Amino acid sequence: MTFEVKPFVNASGPWLSPQDDIASFKAHLAGAEQVECGGQVVAALTTWRNPMHPFLLRFATLTTPAADRVSQSELADVLITNVVARAKQNGQRGLMAVTPDTMSPLRSAMVSRGLRRIRTTFQPQLRLQDAQTAPVTLAPGTKLLTQSDILNSEVLTEALIQTTYLAYQGRHAVDQVKPFAEKDWAPRILTNLEPTAPLALAQGETIGAYCLTYLRHGHLEFGGAWGADHGLLDGLLAYTLPALASRYDTLAGAFSDTDEGGLQVYMTFPDQPDAKELGAFALLF
Repeated sequence: MTFEVKPFVNASGPWLSPQDDIASFKAHLAGAEQVECGGQVVAALTTWRNPMHPFLLRFATLTTPAADRVSQSELADVLITNVVARAKQNGQRGLMAVTPDTMSPLRSAMVSRGLRRIRTTFQPQLRLQDAQTAPVTLAPGTKLLTQSDILNSEVLTEALIQTTYLAYQGRHAVDQVKPFAEKDWAPRILTNLEPTAPLALAQGETIGAYCLTYLRHGHLEFGGAWGADHGLLDGLLAYTLPALASRYDTLAGAFSDTDEGGLQVYMTFPDQPDAKELGAFALLF
């Protein structure tokens, strides 16, 4: 089969790809290309850099109905070869796609050509009243901290900022985060925090666990969780989740299998068979 890669002009599709992939593609049209076979558009691809994770070049691919009539392995070769060339030309360490398309023949063909799944993320809508927590007695000297407790203490604010950054680094060992100064990381953590429920547990001036939630556009969103051990995070959740349930109905967010604390929160709720699943696929040089 002969494939031709040309500048992208076929914005209308029709595309068979998931809506998440179409949205990512349309948000990064600069440099997009389409792949033709026999005079028909069979696929399209685009790439971009993620400012927060700048070391792996992001890419998205779309397919048309005509793609089903061509060799998926050969099409995968064309797409991966193109993206690899772009990544190397830009000095990237590899490439990465985040997509709900985890099992299509084309995705499988890409995996056979070096992509590997590095992360699975679930995006549920959790009913807070369904959280399954048990009463916990905190150890002497342990304090529950709300937003105001954190913001009114420079020491605790700094401790939370440092702890969240190190935890975030730890769960992105492959797709590494760029170095952040404390003043640049702080707004990501402190802005729009839910103000009433306990968000952290401290022993002295040391953060032992945190569970961050944010109010954005009238909705409560999960923003990350961590504990020095499972018991400390369980102890915090026993207070945080009932407090949130008394004021809000649902908790949205992303829970990935590289985030131990996030999974601990997620597993506090019943199974979520309808949760959207995203796979992160990477190829490292």
